[in-house]
Amino acid sequence: MTGTSKDRAAVPIPPPLIFFLILGTGLMLEFLFPFKLLNGFWVVRVVVGGFLMLISGLFAIFALLPMHKRKTPFDPSKPTMKIVKEGAFRFSRNPLYLSLVLLQGGMAVLIFSIWLFMGLPVLFFSLEFLAIRPEEAYLAGKFGREYLDYQASVGRWISFH
Repeated sequence: MTGTSKDRAAVPIPPPLIFFLILGTGLMLEFLFPFKLLNGFWVVRVVVGGFLMLISGLFAIFALLPMHKRKTPFDPSKPTMKIVKEGAFRFSRNPLYLSLVLLQGGMAVLIFSIWLFMGLPVLFFSLEFLAIRPEEAYLAGKFGREYLDYQASVGRWISFH
């Protein structure tokens, strides 16, 4: 399979595009139809929202660095060169997708947007079915036992061990 044009996950929509479409829709709805249940507690919103966005950024950094080190692309339209198990991949098989969900969650808390909160399950399930599952099928087919062992030891979204 390596070296062929089919050596890639069958991801129909680039995951960053999924994120920006859902985020953009939520922000547009927030602008057009503001729905505020809570206007106060700005300090709590800044602290909690900022913390979620910080964790999001850390997950992204600690996923991208080992991917770069192992020379495997983060773009699912390109062939995966190696299974990365270091950095954030010790805690999540999908730390970059987890970082996108955390980022939107942090933004939702920060501006207390009901629309962004409502977009979280849409983002989660869109990434799950349009990106993660096709990628897992590709990786299992390409790397076999190595990936299946990794899959059995680290959770799809997060592991606490």
